[in-house]
Amino acid sequence: MAPTLDDIHPDIIQTHILPLLDGPSLSSTAAASPHLKTLCSDDNLWSQICTSTWPSIAHPRVQHAISTFPAGHRSFFEDSFPALIADVSRRNPRRSWSAPKSDSDLDRSFQTSSELISAVDLRYLDDVVYSRVNFTKITPDFLSSAFGVELNDDVYTSTNRSGSGSGSGSKDVVNRISRSIDLTVDEIAGADKLTLSHLKQSVTLNWILIDPTRKRACNLSSIKPVFARQDWVTNETLLRFVTVLPGSDPNEIVKCGIKVVLGVGEKGVGLYVKEVVLKLMDLDSGMLSGREFLVISRGAFLEENNVRRRKVVDDEERLRCYKLFKEMKREKKKWMEKEERKKEMAIQFNYAVIFVSFFLSVYFLFLLW
Repeated sequence: MAPTLDDIHPDIIQTHILPLLDGPSLSSTAAASPHLKTLCSDDNLWSQICTSTWPSIAHPRVQHAISTFPAGHRSFFEDSFPALIADVSRRNPRRSWSAPKSDSDLDRSFQTSSELISAVDLRYLDDVVYSRVNFTKITPDFLSSAFGVELNDDVYTSTNRSGSGSGSGSKDVVNRISRSIDLTVDEIAGADKLTLSHLKQSVTLNWILIDPTRKRACNLSSIKPVFARQDWVTNETLLRFVTVLPGSDPNEIVKCGIKVVLGVGEKGVGLYVKEVVLKLMDLDSGMLSGREFLVISRGAFLEENNVRRRKVVDDEERLRCYKLFKEMKREKKKWMEKEERKKEMAIQFNYAVIFVSFFLSVYFLFLLW
């Protein structure tokens, strides 16, 4: 009779077989049998997988937060590894264009959250070239200010776009990684079209948002850039990662955009990360507040409003929601222009009515005179 997995000593499986698997393979193995499920539930296995996938989470405070998750690192991996995909075709954002915003959901969303953690890892091919952790306190200023997180080599805080703080971001140098991307570009002209195309296929970004209070995490990045371009004025290469999510109103859609700014090394040798910026924008290109961000992130954590965690299999699927967002943005602009014309026509009509009424009043007064 041929030996089965049950005949192999568990220590051999745990020591020599399971550590060779990646996260998705380990999940599939756990589903094969109750025996393997028990062996695959070892938190040390998942800890090694998570730390090798996202070096930023080796930070002690992040490790402490993950340890409180229902199944530890396995829960964290299941939350963070898939991308967030929103079925925006099932919503009607036109309903929210003319409706006033309700604060009921906004008031409920932040009552249990006291801090958010951002774990950011950028890879070129298989090498981690940038790794950071950011801690953002939920304060009154955070709730009322425009939300944004900026990471760079000098300033490591959460800020809003008007210049004042939108949150209390802490500077921490633990487990930081900064390496150059091994590419040579023109020192003056920067990256050409071929290099930009290569970067789109070779660079991946994970921006994992962690809520220690809810014991949940989600990946806000599109994993690969939706587009790349060269800024000829600043000689910087810009990569943009976009995830489309439902807004604070379920019928709204918003863009969670992450901009990665790459600088050129001396004599054009190597590209290095100068800045990574996360911000949320609506269809009017307006930045959302920290309060609204908490509502949106809560929906992402809990997979509400047709948001699902799913492995993205191709670039077309990655771009589908982004293209729909841009199409909806153009549609709203046309709708607003149409509404503006209606208002102008209404004003002109009112002026005409006033003028005619005044003329008729004068005419009848003249007749009575």
